[in-house]
Amino acid sequence: MSRTLCRLILPAFSLLIPLHAIGQEVYSLGVFTGFTIPYTWDEGINRDPRYKVKYNLKFAPIGVHYGVDRQGFGFTFDPSIFRIGQNFDVINTSGGDVGERNIDLTFLNIPMGLKVHLIDMSFFKVSFVASAGISYALKGRETITHTESKLKFPAQVFPNLPDGYIIEYDGVLVPNIKDQTLISRSEFNQFQIFGAIGFRSDWDLSENYRVSFDLRGCYGLLEPRSQSYIDKVNAFEAIYDLPGNRRDMFAYLTVGISKIVEISSKEKMARVKQRPASQKGPVQSKYQHLHNSRSKKRSSPPK
Repeated sequence: MSRTLCRLILPAFSLLIPLHAIGQEVYSLGVFTGFTIPYTWDEGINRDPRYKVKYNLKFAPIGVHYGVDRQGFGFTFDPSIFRIGQNFDVINTSGGDVGERNIDLTFLNIPMGLKVHLIDMSFFKVSFVASAGISYALKGRETITHTESKLKFPAQVFPNLPDGYIIEYDGVLVPNIKDQTLISRSEFNQFQIFGAIGFRSDWDLSENYRVSFDLRGCYGLLEPRSQSYIDKVNAFEAIYDLPGNRRDMFAYLTVGISKIVEISSKEKMARVKQRPASQKGPVQSKYQHLHNSRSKKRSSPPK
């Protein structure tokens, strides 16, 4: 999937430079906020009877938008901070809900996006958007909370169970725990690459201001956990995890306001013509003053 996404997005970005140089352009600069609907696809959790998927919203506090729109297309640069990571209900051997497992990641994301205008009016645009960017993990923590109950653990982790965990024929009696850390900040990878596709609408309130709504589906191309933690999972030393790959996905909905400036081709040409012309004539040497006396004409002798 990552190779296909790169093949689609990178050639599109290469078109931005020559296309940026011609035609009418609308520049926008502003801020936005929103929220994410995260989904953590984890092979181990998906087949683990101890967990059930739980959907939730997470706040994406701030982002900065810069964009250029032309007839039919445009591009965006939208660095932002957002939170992702899904929550799961903890399920006992009887199928009851006895706790919660929480994944909480905060990223600084720096994406570039290409817009293709599906509706392109002077005051209103609806666009298909494709973007890709690198992200830096500002925070990361995964915790579990559950009451005293009986859970189904794989037999491979029995030698690694801590004190207070009692093995029975149909499960393991576990004590009451609250916000116990399963994965700390150092056990998450520092960097991630997110690819995204979606739709964006831009509403020009006046000649100077624009309101925008943006909805994108985002996919993390890299495994978010460090290799050292994956090794612990594969060795059944992480007692609340089963081996398997993990990827972060989320829907990202934002609303923003921007200041806009429209520049036509005629205006750009006029500005170029107004620039002062370069100095004409021979270039004067900085040592010319040393030869001034020699360059003067001698007076002709009286006849």
